[in-house]
Amino acid sequence: MNKESFDVYLKDRYNSSIAWYDKKSSKNKKVYYSLQIAMIVLAAITPVLAVIEQKWLTVLTASAVTILASLLKFGKFEENWINYRTICETLKKEQFLYQASLGDYSRSENKEQIFVDRVESLISRENTLWMSISSTKEKKSGT
Repeated sequence: MNKESFDVYLKDRYNSSIAWYDKKSSKNKKVYYSLQIAMIVLAAITPVLAVIEQKWLTVLTASAVTILASLLKFGKFEENWINYRTICETLKKEQFLYQASLGDYSRSENKEQIFVDRVESLISRENTLWMSISSTKEKKSGT
């Protein structure tokens, strides 16, 4: 692989992949934290409302807690956040190994080809994992 092709790869594939995983990780983390905080607050308020005999508000907050817990479970926001962050950081690490000529890079004349192969392998593995999780979700939901 020549320098020009490698630079195009870095720009068009590698950097955009890191940006995508970083953005998805951040988004899933924000949703996860938001739902968790709302659930904690509502769960704490529910018994207080029951004690002061606010039946409808008690029912509403208890129902909201159930809905939030279900959304957390269904959306897998925590899992997605961790998975996307892991692949993002692993991709970043690969560039450091390449630049420092460590591991396989120290023994190769074509460091760029190894880099591309390893990055594509990481992305492919993550895509395969996502597909298996998605198909499992569909089988459980009956769609």
